[in-house]
Amino acid sequence: MRSLVTAAIAAIEAAAAALAGLVAVAIPVLLLWVVTFDLAAEPEVVLASIGGVWLLAHWVPLSFALSPETALALGQAPEGLSFTLSLAPLGITLITALLAARAGRRFARRGGAGAAGVLGGTLGFGAVAFSVWAATSPSTPWPVWAVVLVPALGYGSVAAAAFAVAAAIDGQAWWAGALRRAQRGMEYLGARATAAFPARAALTLRLAAAALAVSVGVAALALAAALIVGYPQIMALTQSLQLDALGSTLLFLAQLVLLPVALIWALAWLTGAGFAVGAGSSATPFETLLGPVPTMPLFGAVPQGWGALGALAPAILVLGGVGVGLLGARRPELRRAPWSVAVAVPVVASALAGLAIAGLSALSSGSMGPERLAETGADPWRAGGLAAAELAVGLLLGVAAGKADYSRLRVALPDGVASARRRLRGGRSAETAPADDQETIPLDELRARLRASSSSAPRDTPVGDAPRSVDGEDPGVREAEDPAGRETVEIPSAEHPQRRAGESEGEAGRGDEDPRRRAAGTASAEAPDPADEESETEESETEALLRAYSWDQPDAEPRSEEDRPRRSGWRWPRGKD
Repeated sequence: MRSLVTAAIAAIEAAAAALAGLVAVAIPVLLLWVVTFDLAAEPEVVLASIGGVWLLAHWVPLSFALSPETALALGQAPEGLSFTLSLAPLGITLITALLAARAGRRFARRGGAGAAGVLGGTLGFGAVAFSVWAATSPSTPWPVWAVVLVPALGYGSVAAAAFAVAAAIDGQAWWAGALRRAQRGMEYLGARATAAFPARAALTLRLAAAALAVSVGVAALALAAALIVGYPQIMALTQSLQLDALGSTLLFLAQLVLLPVALIWALAWLTGAGFAVGAGSSATPFETLLGPVPTMPLFGAVPQGWGALGALAPAILVLGGVGVGLLGARRPELRRAPWSVAVAVPVVASALAGLAIAGLSALSSGSMGPERLAETGADPWRAGGLAAAELAVGLLLGVAAGKADYSRLRVALPDGVASARRRLRGGRSAETAPADDQETIPLDELRARLRASSSSAPRDTPVGDAPRSVDGEDPGVREAEDPAGRETVEIPSAEHPQRRAGESEGEAGRGDEDPRRRAAGTASAEAPDPADEESETEESETEALLRAYSWDQPDAEPRSEEDRPRRSGWRWPRGKD
């Protein structure tokens, strides 16, 4: 019972929406009949005109037959003309679409019973279309079932789309059940991550709707700019018609209902597909080829081609897609998703937006006159395909930029810049660089270690036979590198504590050609006071260490490579027994 009541209410509301469109058409037609023709025309002709324009707004074509006298008065050859008019005045169609969307959103609040409202509204609108056809008897080449079915499906499809979107937003039970059945079907087919399907499907629809809205908005700005630039030509065409006040008003209303058609043509122009105003003509961003066009001021806004700069028009749509992708990438469903999902979602969204643009291009195409004017509008598949490709590029770039982790780049950038700067400055060559197993110690830390080790080293540690390397170098000595990369010095290794514990002063001085080190050893050996021997030895050792590692002081006189003594490093002095 509730479904029947909902269907009845929906049928009444659909009939009211149809009557609103009829009133919008009837008012200017009746004014023209009363003011211009002084009620001289037959009422049947006036009603046929009202019904025909309303059906034309809902994609039902009209047939016209002109006598030779009428054709001559219109500036044509003095012969009879017959043609079909199928270009819909989408301004009147927009009234029906808005009312249908409002009804569909309201019926979605009733849950599953709202589907009966969508069906009832479709039947109600079809009944009004049949009544208009029967009452006005417009001349149309279609059979009666097509005259009734096409307007009814137009109203019902918009109401059903609004009903489904509202149910998805509100989380209706029937919508959740449909999603569960879709998930089970995907699992049966072996698909993975089906639990994330609802969120990703909703995100895909949001991206598609946002991309379509941005494209239409950019087209509206392009149309406004074309009207401003072509205003002189528009005024010239208007003045050439020499209309009175009523005629100018009716011409304005006629162009107003055709303004959505011009908007969709501007969108097709931005994609690069362009549009045609008659057979053999084309208007694209690259070139414009137009023949004779109807004397309508709106055609004065058709832009000229930009030549090589025409590529800027599709680039605008790409930039719009980049903006939508950046906003979409901020959502957690897409930011935390893997890259496979981050690529698939924008591609599917752009395909949906391209299908919508193709549908709009098909609705804004048709015949607007005899002979060559039988082909006007944009090619739907070309415009939709180019729009999908351009939006896909923009969405992918935007999503990739939004998902990029710039924090890691900011952390790694200073180290990379410092490393590159050291390489550019030269640093040390590979021959003087220390091996991988050598220890690198900053200069300040090295001095602190040496002071601490010299003050805490035992003086009476027995000396064993320390291993020696093959080439005479001490394996207990390791090399240290200055952080600036200037010089390598040798320090005692932790693997040979005997060397650290102490060696005899004679062995420490053996092989060491540095006079400063021999002077330090002599000063420590000639100390006469046994009580102060240990403290003086520690002070002399500390001074010798600091002098040995003070590589910042260059030699007074440069020497050749042959005369320069080999610096084998400092040997730890052995304390006295």
